[in-house]
Amino acid sequence: MDWLIGMNNVLDYVEENITETIDYEKLAKMVCCSTYEFCRIFSFMAGVSISEYIRRRRLSLAAFDVQDESQKMIDIALKYCYESPTSFTRAFREMHGTSPLQASRQGLSLKTYPKLSFKLTIKGVEEMNFRIVKKESFKVMGLKGMSTSVTAEGDTLDPLWRDFMDHYDVRLWNNGGENNYYHAPLWQVAAYWNESNNGETPCIIGVHLDGKPILNGMDVEAIPASTWAIFTITCKAGTGHDEAYARIQTEWFPTSSYIRDTSVQHMEVYPPGDGKSQDYQWEIWMPVIEK
Repeated sequence: MDWLIGMNNVLDYVEENITETIDYEKLAKMVCCSTYEFCRIFSFMAGVSISEYIRRRRLSLAAFDVQDESQKMIDIALKYCYESPTSFTRAFREMHGTSPLQASRQGLSLKTYPKLSFKLTIKGVEEMNFRIVKKESFKVMGLKGMSTSVTAEGDTLDPLWRDFMDHYDVRLWNNGGENNYYHAPLWQVAAYWNESNNGETPCIIGVHLDGKPILNGMDVEAIPASTWAIFTITCKAGTGHDEAYARIQTEWFPTSSYIRDTSVQHMEVYPPGDGKSQDYQWEIWMPVIEK
């Protein structure tokens, strides 16, 4: 129930600050998770990304403002956080099918997206596979950068993943000799705090160093000793992320004897495989402490 209250507080905060720049990190902290996790969970629960929800609410309210003859278009654009009347007009047309100027002069049919609210539903019928593991500190070697769960329309691959696949995977998987990391599990480690705005998260994608030499030019991230709740997710690689994170936060944590350890980054682990079969299994490693 605390999670439900937190998510509705997020919606209230967005509504109250709809004409201001909204900090996703602040929204995430309202429900005690990382920005990365929050963006995935919101998308699953709401059916749209947090950025798209905010965009729709702003343009819904703007539809009323443009019909007020006393307001200038440039003032309306700036009010709803658009840098120029041109960018505002483009976004307005994409949603409403007409320009702001036409909407102000004619009795055209416009769209509105009302404020969301989250309500309690009965869940938990489907099982969740997890294990609790205490692990000493270790290191992950690979590519560091900014990962995001908010991608451009039609772009199904995170830019950091794309960069990794284009430039770094060959060095890690096919280096050969004693440094050969081929068929090693692929690790994505996403930092918890110090995240930038708009859903971007400091992240490293690579392999467990496991005592092997560090390849030239590779980044290294130290993972502290922690207790981990490890969830096994069965689906195609790269799919089911939003639902998995939502179920962990809304179903598992409220009924478990653990809370999220917010001082440690969470991880995703992808075992060797093509990732295309329906029974492909990957893992979410969530740092926890006992309540």
